[in-house]
Amino acid sequence: MKASIHVSKLCKSFVLAEKGAGPASLWQALSAGKQAAVSYREVRALKDVSFDVRQGERVGVIGRNGAGKTTLLSILAGVAESTSGTVEIVGDVHAMLTIGAVLREEITGRENIWLDGTMHGKSQEEIASHVEAIVAFADLGEFIDRPVRTYSSGMKGRLAFSMGAFIEPDILIIDETLAVGDAFFADKSMRRMKEIARQGRIVFMVSHSLGSIVDMCDRCIWLDQGKIVMDGEPKSVTDAYQAAVTQADEAELARKFAEGEIVISRPEIGRITRVDLIQDSKVIAATATAFYPFEIRVAGVLMLTTPGLVRPVDLQVALTRVDGRPIWRQRLSATGQRLPESGAFTVGVTFDPMLLGADLYGLDVLLCDDAGPIDTSRRAFEVIDEQGQHGGRPLLYYPPVITTRALEAS
Repeated sequence: MKASIHVSKLCKSFVLAEKGAGPASLWQALSAGKQAAVSYREVRALKDVSFDVRQGERVGVIGRNGAGKTTLLSILAGVAESTSGTVEIVGDVHAMLTIGAVLREEITGRENIWLDGTMHGKSQEEIASHVEAIVAFADLGEFIDRPVRTYSSGMKGRLAFSMGAFIEPDILIIDETLAVGDAFFADKSMRRMKEIARQGRIVFMVSHSLGSIVDMCDRCIWLDQGKIVMDGEPKSVTDAYQAAVTQADEAELARKFAEGEIVISRPEIGRITRVDLIQDSKVIAATATAFYPFEIRVAGVLMLTTPGLVRPVDLQVALTRVDGRPIWRQRLSATGQRLPESGAFTVGVTFDPMLLGADLYGLDVLLCDDAGPIDTSRRAFEVIDEQGQHGGRPLLYYPPVITTRALEAS
């Protein structure tokens, strides 16, 4: 019997209390008297998703955070139920949805191999024929005979992938598992997945690395807001996806950094007139690509004040990740440069190459003097990594050398 996946009009909805309403703890839920009315809203993670996967296909799923990718994989793996629609799967499924999710912490790596094989219906002889290959592929050394609770996340990912790749399920479902290994292991894993597909098995994977999808898969599905936008040849789909992301609405990104407006304005001293993000000699809206030169260009104007009372005006540029992690902050004066006493100015901050990790960032520009802030400007932008990195979620790909220089003054 050939392995296959058939999905028809699949929908998945979640019901959420508005603004975190509802009991905050079990004790409150049990002890509280009459509760205030709570309003709920429905969130549809998947909306009428339909597709078929045939034996031997390697399918990659891409999309922005919240697109429904992991929800789809969870339903295919049988760990979540659909709200409506049908999912028909023919064949034995091995799913790796989170790091080490298929592993038992208190037993050794080798014991996990035997247990996992048994749970997939393999005979003792079949498991024995693969044990040494799994051990060699995972390359965990003496840790293979130590409890899994002593493993790092990368070691758990290596063992979990190796088990799935050699127990030989009919359908292998993977959610970003390759991101936990080093580059050598990731390349080895890709070669192994191609071998699995050539044997007639199905590989179904989610990845934020567009390069990995193009290299690994022969088909790509693009999800957005729970719907399939495109389903086809990987290079065509990933190119279309990247073009769409590049045109992302900056206002939508900026809302994720909302902290209340900073009401600061001393126009009699000066103001920031423009903040541009520039890459490949073009002003970009809200999306930058990692490893390419990137420039933040700030334009403003300073007013001439009473002679003898001029306070040096400074410019500060700061980057913050969406989770609040400060990334970088620098003042123009720290570079040994100064803004003009009056008139228009333009200052550029160049990253060459731009080495921020793929994520969402807030850019804050502050014009100030000894008396405090004069004017501020806030932007938000997303960094996309086309190459795809291994080893987790980096903050910076490499400690950069960032310089600030005045481009012109008039």
